[in-house]
Amino acid sequence: MSVVLIVDDDARIREVLARWLGPAGHVVREAGEAEGALADVGANPPDVVLCDVRMPERDGLWLVDRLCEQHPTVAIVLATAIDSVPPAISLRPSVVEYIVKPFEREKVLAAVGRAAAWREAAVARGPQPQRRDSVEQWMNGARSGPWRGPRG
Repeated sequence: MSVVLIVDDDARIREVLARWLGPAGHVVREAGEAEGALADVGANPPDVVLCDVRMPERDGLWLVDRLCEQHPTVAIVLATAIDSVPPAISLRPSVVEYIVKPFEREKVLAAVGRAAAWREAAVARGPQPQRRDSVEQWMNGARSGPWRGPRG
């Protein structure tokens, strides 16, 4: 059983996601904004944070940055209305999945399941050092280090 924190400024979306995840065996917590979610994670880290990208005040990308820095073994599933997430975000180590609105129940359950499995493996191996430089090298096509650029 995994603990999932749903972060979305729309209470109706949180309610629907909770109705899907709870019966599937997840313990669900909710937050209506990013700063509250970060405080919740700091007090009692969940296994998975399912987070909307667009929210007023601090958005989901702000939250991703803080979670990756402060809680690198918490798995993140991003929820977005667009069908792609910028590589600078989607390649962050803790961002395991992203789901596109309108949500489909089976896709949400599958994404959260994969994120929970990632979290279990991350806890087993321990926190890894952030590799922003390597991601940026890969994105820029550098050929050094363990990453290979888009050209091979």
